[in-house]
Amino acid sequence: MDQSRLRDKPLYNSRIINSFILLVKHKYSHVDINELLEYAGMKEYEVADQAHWFRQDQVDRFYERLLQMTGNPRIAREAGRYAASPDVLGAMRQYILGLVDASSTFDIISKATANFTRSTTYRSRRLASNMVEITVTPVEAGLEKQYQCENRIGFFEAIVLMFNHKLTDLQYFPEIRHLPTIQQPECVFRGDPVCRYIVTWEKSAYTYLKKARNLMLPVLVAANLAFIMALRGQGAVEFLLGSLCLFLVVWLAAEMSEKRAIKEGLSSTNHSIENLLEQIDLNYNNAMLTHEVGQRLGNFTRLEEMLMDVADIMQRRLEYDRGAIFLVNGDEVRLQLRASYGYGAGELGCLNGLELPLNQDGAHDDVYVACLKEQRPFLVNDLEREQETLGQRTLACALKNGTRAFICCPIVSDGVSLGVLAAENVKTKRPLVERDVSLLMGTASIIGISYRNCQLIGALEQAKQELEKRVAQRTTDLEQSRRKVELQHEELTRTLFELEEETAQRLQALEELGEKERMLLQQSRLAALGEMISNIAHQWRQPLNELGLIVQELPIMFDRGELTREYLGASVARFMRLLSHTSRTIDDFRNFFKPDKEAVPFRVAAVVEKTLSLVQESFRHLQIAVDLKVSGDPWVTGHPNEFSQAVLNILFNARDAFLERNIEKRQIWVAVFEERGSSVVTVRDNAGGIPEAIMEKIFDPYFTTRGPERGTGIGLYMSKVIIEKNIPGSLTARNVADGAEFRIAAPAEAAHGRRAD
Repeated sequence: MDQSRLRDKPLYNSRIINSFILLVKHKYSHVDINELLEYAGMKEYEVADQAHWFRQDQVDRFYERLLQMTGNPRIAREAGRYAASPDVLGAMRQYILGLVDASSTFDIISKATANFTRSTTYRSRRLASNMVEITVTPVEAGLEKQYQCENRIGFFEAIVLMFNHKLTDLQYFPEIRHLPTIQQPECVFRGDPVCRYIVTWEKSAYTYLKKARNLMLPVLVAANLAFIMALRGQGAVEFLLGSLCLFLVVWLAAEMSEKRAIKEGLSSTNHSIENLLEQIDLNYNNAMLTHEVGQRLGNFTRLEEMLMDVADIMQRRLEYDRGAIFLVNGDEVRLQLRASYGYGAGELGCLNGLELPLNQDGAHDDVYVACLKEQRPFLVNDLEREQETLGQRTLACALKNGTRAFICCPIVSDGVSLGVLAAENVKTKRPLVERDVSLLMGTASIIGISYRNCQLIGALEQAKQELEKRVAQRTTDLEQSRRKVELQHEELTRTLFELEEETAQRLQALEELGEKERMLLQQSRLAALGEMISNIAHQWRQPLNELGLIVQELPIMFDRGELTREYLGASVARFMRLLSHTSRTIDDFRNFFKPDKEAVPFRVAAVVEKTLSLVQESFRHLQIAVDLKVSGDPWVTGHPNEFSQAVLNILFNARDAFLERNIEKRQIWVAVFEERGSSVVTVRDNAGGIPEAIMEKIFDPYFTTRGPERGTGIGLYMSKVIIEKNIPGSLTARNVADGAEFRIAAPAEAAHGRRAD
């Protein structure tokens, strides 16, 4: 199965996990919360922060470990029910109770659940006053687990329980009575595309009274009319008054029940508004803190003034009881307290007495030093449990000063640690959460920037004085430099002119080099022309002899009287075959010296065979046997005639070696084959090989071992140029057992790019 694209993204709000944690604390006191959170990769302050979200894998590990530690397979559903407690929902619970009844709550469930989960979407539909249908659609199939479906069912039960039962009833699980009925006709864990729930609950007294009031009026009117008609007015007044009193009693009871529900809703809404106002006030102070720190700190040029102002703003805007700023001292060997608020004289003495050296082993660092070195914040809500994190000196000072919880954040600028910003709670019992860390990290970042600004401004003031002294000297230097620049400009102008001339000369040299290569190629062709004339003589000698014999036989046969039409026809046919062979020979030699206009795909074996046909008679006359072996059907893109000339030069080189060394049994083996995507031609002889002393020089231009009167030294050079530049490919040589082997390798042409010769 493919990896889910949402698995590594935050999907579930911390309030979901918090409901589990609070249930565990209430009912499963033996469970170690710290071990549970550590296994899931969660922090306690992350769970306490209602703005934090967890990934699917974290939630899965949390439930897996919780199931092992409690042994309760229904723990997910119980946690969903426990969400109705004020410990879990807090202000959200007050808001829900302000909606009068459960049906109204389910109407807004799609908006409310968006604050808890991003893995599913909720849609509700009211079926009756005490029945709703809720459809839960997964954002991505296969992401959620079945325990999360159970948790949803428990949460739906909790919504109803908030309105239909006393708060104390929620403390007893699973013995709670009068639970709502929840049917699940569709479920994704049974193969359906969505989870659909139908929630039904008992109607409240207010609902029954309202319904009774609405039905009673027409019934009483009809009963009074019937009674009057039946008794003809006798006792009608008494019956009418009794009916009216009964209706008024029911109406009054319904009105009182409705007003009681509205009053409770208004009271809950009032509590919700108060909590929201407190949160708004907190957010406002946080925003103003960032605004004031950012606005005012930029105006300070002295470090001490800046630090005192930061402490004053924090005291006015933040809800923390105390705060302190530690900075690295001048020689960078320890942290030093530079500003604070909320501390008494004795408490400041304890802080100032802390020894916070920076050169100790990291394993023994106090929390402030660790925060500075690692450049990460630390949040501690329980000093006793975090003794190893705090360090002995910091822990002793914190306990002495009565600290309940604290946060320390690194002050960093441009990646350099400058100090630590700390905030403590002494009287405030609210746990510190991740939101507090983010707020102080932002404040510490601004302090770091302002710290750097103060340093830079001080450096600028000092530099200003030095700069004024150097301006006069610099002016004189600049005048001298100006004169030097003028001289350099003149020198550069001359250099540019020389470079232009040199470039033109190099371009001309390149053109001449290209022309020389073309001349060498033509010279190579002319050198081969002499060889070809000898080959033509050998190719034509046998056909001319046969033609002469045919002509001489004609008068002899005529004198004998045997010159019949049949004999004459046979002689003419032989004559024409010889003439056709001679004509083809002329075409072969003519095509060999015709230059190729463009590179084309060609069969390597065909070109090699045609090349051998040009020299077969001369080689046979010199008693040189040529053995051709073709494997496969390799193709190459290039110039066939130039490729043929390269092969011909290699053959002539072998022939010359045979003649120069007087080899008696002369043999040449030519092989054509494909090897690892390359078309390969090898030419091997038994002429004794190439001396190792000249092996690296045989492809140099004008290098020959036969002297200038017998060789030009450009045959193998041009062969290498043709193969490596025009194909392109490679031409190499090596010695084998009793001779030399030349190897031509070129990229093989794909089958779809081939065409006939």
